[in-house]
Amino acid sequence: MAVRMEVLVEIIQAEHVTRLLHAEEENRVLIIHKGRADVVPESALDDPGYEGALRLVSRTDLGPEHGSDSLSQEGAEAMARRLNAAVESLGG
Repeated sequence: MAVRMEVLVEIIQAEHVTRLLHAEEENRVLIIHKGRADVVPESALDDPGYEGALRLVSRTDLGPEHGSDSLSQEGAEAMARRLNAAVESLGG
């Protein structure tokens, strides 16, 4: 009997969440592009270099309750896990 094991690669790390929340510009978004997560200005998504990027969430989307001063390291890790789960659920 063969056992199938899947390895979930955590694309989004707590660091990405923290960078998004600590960004000085409010128009920053968390994206996945070419298999990697990044935090970029939303306007960068109009650049051909970001063609095919998946926009996940912006600072505004997270709301004021997740402000940069109020989110702990554990909170950032939990949010990264939730975002990874959401991305995984997009797969077919």
